[in-house]
Amino acid sequence: MKVKTKITLGLVFLFSVIVVLGIITIHYLNLLTNQNQNLLRENYQSLEYTHELLNSLNDIRNSFEPDDNSRVTLNKVDFKLQSSIARFEESLEKQRGVSKEEGEIQLVNEVQNEFEALKEYLEVTRTKDYYFEKLLPVLEDLSLNIDQIYRLNEQTINHRTQMAEATADRVIYTVAGIIVFCILIAFSFMVRFPSYVAEPVDKFSTAIDKMSQGDYSARVDIDTRDEFGKLGLAFNDMASRMDEFERLNLSKLMTEKKRMETMIQKISEGIIGLDAEFNVLFINPFAKKLLGISRQKIKGLSAKDLSLQNPIFQNTIQDLLESSITSDRRYTRNKLIKGNLDNKTAYFIRKVIITYADSDDDHELNGYIIMLKNITEYKEMDQAKTNFIATVSHELKTPISAIKMSLRLLKDQRLGRLEEEQEEMVESIEWETNRLLNITQELLNATEMEGGEIKLNLEPTRPEDIVEEAIDSVITLAEDRNVIIEKEVDSNLPNILVDEDKVTWVLVNFLTNSIKYSPVGSRVDIKVTYDQEFIEFSVKDQGTGIPEEHQKRIFDRYYRIPGSGGKGTGLGLSISKELINKMGGKIGLESNPGKGARFYFRLFETSVNEVPLNKRA
Repeated sequence: MKVKTKITLGLVFLFSVIVVLGIITIHYLNLLTNQNQNLLRENYQSLEYTHELLNSLNDIRNSFEPDDNSRVTLNKVDFKLQSSIARFEESLEKQRGVSKEEGEIQLVNEVQNEFEALKEYLEVTRTKDYYFEKLLPVLEDLSLNIDQIYRLNEQTINHRTQMAEATADRVIYTVAGIIVFCILIAFSFMVRFPSYVAEPVDKFSTAIDKMSQGDYSARVDIDTRDEFGKLGLAFNDMASRMDEFERLNLSKLMTEKKRMETMIQKISEGIIGLDAEFNVLFINPFAKKLLGISRQKIKGLSAKDLSLQNPIFQNTIQDLLESSITSDRRYTRNKLIKGNLDNKTAYFIRKVIITYADSDDDHELNGYIIMLKNITEYKEMDQAKTNFIATVSHELKTPISAIKMSLRLLKDQRLGRLEEEQEEMVESIEWETNRLLNITQELLNATEMEGGEIKLNLEPTRPEDIVEEAIDSVITLAEDRNVIIEKEVDSNLPNILVDEDKVTWVLVNFLTNSIKYSPVGSRVDIKVTYDQEFIEFSVKDQGTGIPEEHQKRIFDRYYRIPGSGGKGTGLGLSISKELINKMGGKIGLESNPGKGARFYFRLFETSVNEVPLNKRA
């Protein structure tokens, strides 16, 4: 039998019990109500009729009045007497209609006979003696019989009341018995039927919970032929297949896991796996060697604790730890780590891969994969290049200085006057020599910054002196190109603690570039402002400006704008940025194509000092 059919039959059964109980209750209530109604109606009518009979007799008794002219004669009030007789007969007839008991019918007949006799006495009654001797005794007998009818009705009422109470008791006991019987049946059904439906559901729920936890050996035991039985067979078959599939997948996963572990162990780069709580999941031998970790087994250890014992490992994960604690801190994407490899200084780049949950909507952090790429060879090559450039640049300064000395001697009129063409050639050679010297100096500065050996000579300096010295350095170039230099310097500027030569060099670099790329006859503005927090130096030209796509890279080393026609090395702005950053400042650019460019650098509070010149606070 199907579950649906069983549920339907169970509900039909409960509905039938309710209907039967209702019908029986209504039947007995109607029976009891009808009996009570009949009892009240008949008894009240009988009592009403007997009361009317007594009233009629009383009126008949009072229908005779003494005669004022005679001491023995009575006058009869005919209209009153005839009305009383009619009412008596009418009430007696009604009483006869409601009399059901044998004794009551006999009494009614006696009253009828006596009343007939009474009517004869009434016809002949004329004197007081006859009234008291004949008529009153008959009236008394009638009254007694009527009283007996009244008392008989009272007894009947009491008897029928007892019968009604007995009937009510039987109804109560019968209905209560039926209700108890129905309640027992319904309770039994309520206890057994839900368990019949819920027990298979509980078995399925338990089995599904086990399967959700990875226990695919869970089975359901339902030995019925309904839908639950069929579903149980299907569930067990599915669980068997999933168990088999899980075993197969587990075998594949173990194979893949061993393969991945082998690859990680053999790969020539350092790899470290951490979970979201910074516990070590795996680390390959190369990473151990790079970080100088001597422990044989570190899987499961806390990376935080391990970093306290290993400075190199601490440097590797320190920014990751800080970024995980504070949301406004960011880790370095390509961080340079210095360590030891084979008793030699080694350099490697750390890259971090952050893994999240598989769901697209779930951004729960799973862990970190740290990759350490050995760049020692490239670092050594870069160092060799830096040393070579430094050596070449340093060696070139001596012959270039000798050339400049020779050019000065040639221009000295004491050795002889040069012809016009010779003077032009000497000036051309001098200009190229100065350019070569500037390039050599830029290469030397770049080499110093790459090696981290740049030195600053910080002294209190007046901003006005820096501006004047920078303008003096480029005034000749500006006059040659017919470019006007306008300066605007705020009054009451505080002294600043900077390397005057290097700040002047940066400002000269800005002015030189602006003059070179400004139209002939245009203007270059140099401006110095004080904003309570920093002093800003800016240089603005009226040239073609710098395209937006090149503005982000203009301060990169060796970068030159394509098609600009410049002959520089692409190091000037890069060196300027390094120098300003070294002094705690900020450098920047504002430019709109066709409206010129504005280069600026700011020296912040850490560089501003309200101190006199040549004094330190």
